[in-house]
Amino acid sequence: MASKTSSDITVIQPPRGWSFPNLREVWDARAILLNFVQRNFNVTYRQTIGGPIYAVYTPFMTMIGYTLLLGVLFGAQEGLSVPYPLFSFCALLVWTLFTNVTQNATTSLTQNTNLIQKIYIPRLVFPLIETCMQLLTFAIAFVVLLLMMVVYAQPFLWQIVWVVFYVAVALVFSLGFGLLFAGFQARFRDMSYLVQTINRLLFFVTPVVYDSTLLPAPFNTLYIYNPMALVIEGMRWAMLNVGEQPALIPTLSAVGVSVALLLVALLVFQRLEPTVADVL
Repeated sequence: MASKTSSDITVIQPPRGWSFPNLREVWDARAILLNFVQRNFNVTYRQTIGGPIYAVYTPFMTMIGYTLLLGVLFGAQEGLSVPYPLFSFCALLVWTLFTNVTQNATTSLTQNTNLIQKIYIPRLVFPLIETCMQLLTFAIAFVVLLLMMVVYAQPFLWQIVWVVFYVAVALVFSLGFGLLFAGFQARFRDMSYLVQTINRLLFFVTPVVYDSTLLPAPFNTLYIYNPMALVIEGMRWAMLNVGEQPALIPTLSAVGVSVALLLVALLVFQRLEPTVADVL
């Protein structure tokens, strides 16, 4: 039997001080990430009648509820240039993406306790698995939105290409949000409830199911600096030609807030990572 040399041994040591995660290490683990996404997708929809169509269940049923409540009873359809179901479903898709990424990324470490305690996988991989899983779910629901546009005879315009940009902003913001709490969730299991509470509060200050033009001053000028508000307004403009494209300054502000949040979250996540396996 050949003896092991020093070159055959990899020593893993926790980082000291504040630093960013080793992205090269995460890139090397991309095969693990993709395998987990495929496995989770298959497990989620295995032995179900509808299969992946359940990816649309939450935003679609929410759309029906708000259509009956706001669109019919409270006349939210008045003044809109598109049918209210399209108006609300377009926003609910990206809002569902945001809430699912934040909540699942927050609990991604505690959901994989056994694996984390047995073998070493870069901890950042687990929130990224949840992010990719939710992006795949969003893609399925997005196809349903396209079909609804065909049913309602809504034309497809050139600005639909901007959807990629607004979805990217939503992903950066939601991943940063989830990562910020993921490390704390390993030690304090009630962090997920705090994230759910924040998401509920954000829902009411974000024009998901109502027209932003109905907001009184000064909220009608301040709300756009909420990154998710800009994303939703941008999605409605890109998909349905509702309103105008968000202005440059609010767009740069939303991008700046999202990127800054992600960078801070990466620092905090890396700082807490060495103790994750001990407290899970």
